[in-house]
Amino acid sequence: MNRFVYLRTHKRQRMTVSLPTDLLERIRDAAYWTPGTTMAGLISSALQDLLKHLESQNGRPFSPRLQDLKPGRPRTTNNHETSVSEGIQSVSSQIRA
Repeated sequence: MNRFVYLRTHKRQRMTVSLPTDLLERIRDAAYWTPGTTMAGLISSALQDLLKHLESQNGRPFSPRLQDLKPGRPRTTNNHETSVSEGIQSVSSQIRA
């Protein structure tokens, strides 16, 4: 049974993101070679898995936002802290292992 077919929800919202070209090509290949699935289904499933993992690490689901996210790219700082996206990439790598 293909789990990607069953991820459809009644309410959906469009979101535009930029992804690395090699990742996008891998998603396209996976959608092509996995009967009954779509790119949106694969991405939705992957994000669901990632969020379950992050919420598990957090010990519970994340609290609702206190305010809307600011549009655009986050401003960079002069200190050498890792960005949030770097942390997410490392968690994504752990899930694949």
